[in-house]
Amino acid sequence: MRNLSTDAFVLRVTLRGTSDKLLTLISPKEGRFYAILKGGHSMKNREVAATEPYTWSSFEFYEKNGFKWVKSATALQAFPGVRYDSEKLFLAAYFSDVVFELSDENAPAGDILPLCLNAMHMLSVTKDDDARIKAAFEMRAAVIGGFAPALEACGRCGCAVGEDMYLDVMNGALICAPCLSRETALLPAPEVDETGVRHILLPLCASAVAALHFVATAPPKRVFSFRLTSARAEDLFGRAAEGYLLHHLERGFPTLENYKRLLAIRRQMIKS
Repeated sequence: MRNLSTDAFVLRVTLRGTSDKLLTLISPKEGRFYAILKGGHSMKNREVAATEPYTWSSFEFYEKNGFKWVKSATALQAFPGVRYDSEKLFLAAYFSDVVFELSDENAPAGDILPLCLNAMHMLSVTKDDDARIKAAFEMRAAVIGGFAPALEACGRCGCAVGEDMYLDVMNGALICAPCLSRETALLPAPEVDETGVRHILLPLCASAVAALHFVATAPPKRVFSFRLTSARAEDLFGRAAEGYLLHHLERGFPTLENYKRLLAIRRQMIKS
């Protein structure tokens, strides 16, 4: 029987039988792995809290019959600002799903775990900033996943970034409005070319491009340290970051759709 001690983030919790819980965890060295919390409903309060979803905790495990079993757990950071706000809680679930997608079992977590913890901290301590945090997380997650776009200049003519730019999602590059006009004038771009590749162009302004570039290249601790100049820039930044990540991962997330449905319900309630 081997013991293991590590700090880990709780990505998911699934009921296993009548009282046990299956934890999906991610830690710096072990990466993503699973552990069983036996008799989860009867454990001490501090251990129950430490094994709640979206908690950064210190764990001790023992291994038996090829499984890791939780021996003890102590919460290090529960991100309380997330737990009492349904929008933030839905975002935390979405972030966790992206981390799951971009991590590997039994391999070091790399940069995706610090990004997750920083995003959770920002969600917990800020108000009315969820959209910017979400977009920054998505763009940086795409970079960590190996899909870093070229955002310094137009990928066609090399001109400097201006107010009318587009993100060529599939090619990971910018295209300026004049280049796009010239190309479509010669031959209107089909949605799908002869190789089956989709053409996805997302509009951007200079401020939104600057935000994307900052998030893609900033030191890990400064990823969220920026502001946008206008509501339009924030909207374009958010649409581009989400679209870029989802298209390169080639999948959607039910947790993201749940978050959007909640936002729609709240907007409708405000209008009425």
